[in-house]
Amino acid sequence: MREQRAIMRADRILDTVARARSPLTLTEVAAAVGAPVSTTQDLVDDLCRCGYLRKTDRRYRLGPRPHVLGVLAAQPGPPGGLDHDALQALSSDARVPIGLAALVGTQLLYLDHAGPRAPRQLQRVADDHIPRPLLRTAAGRLLLAYADDADRERLLRLAADTPGAAAFTAELPAIRRERLARSDGLADPDIRAIALPVAEHGTVVAAAVLTARRYGPGNRSPALERAARRVAQRLGATPNGETF
Repeated sequence: MREQRAIMRADRILDTVARARSPLTLTEVAAAVGAPVSTTQDLVDDLCRCGYLRKTDRRYRLGPRPHVLGVLAAQPGPPGGLDHDALQALSSDARVPIGLAALVGTQLLYLDHAGPRAPRQLQRVADDHIPRPLLRTAAGRLLLAYADDADRERLLRLAADTPGAAAFTAELPAIRRERLARSDGLADPDIRAIALPVAEHGTVVAAAVLTARRYGPGNRSPALERAARRVAQRLGATPNGETF
């Protein structure tokens, strides 16, 4: 358990350093992760030795190791090969904002965004890579639906959202059958979203998320539904799972 806690703390350190606008001192890192300086020093030293962090003038920035691991795994690019240009092409075809979201550990994060600016609160989520609730977002429910059974059960327990878990479990067969998930005001009352699977070597690795303003309860947006069908075709599968 001690080793597990050390790994989680190391992950928080890396996340903190990666998000910082400028290199951080050891004291700043320790304060950000809520750990003693002495404990943080040991972890930071190990992360530097392995190349995850780089120290310059007593300040820390991200090192080359994360990138090298991606190169070694032959996965240097974004999930599913959807770089910004590809995402922009999808958005231009669909004529709606599109984000690329992935399940990173226990968090749902937006990795990129293209097209028209999304509604302000959602645009900030995409720009700042703010973690989103799994069970209250289209992308979260889609990626949960395609996760391994054991991972899905673990994430549902960690979510601590009993009503959301029950609703997701009931909706799971439809998500897998239609190959999409919707959120009509679940995470934000002003937002509609449709998430579609992005696959790599036959495995769903990310979600393409189409968004629009929600002007009233119930009733899906016909324009957003049409956009989702166009994007599904571009990604290689229709919403009912037929491949192209």
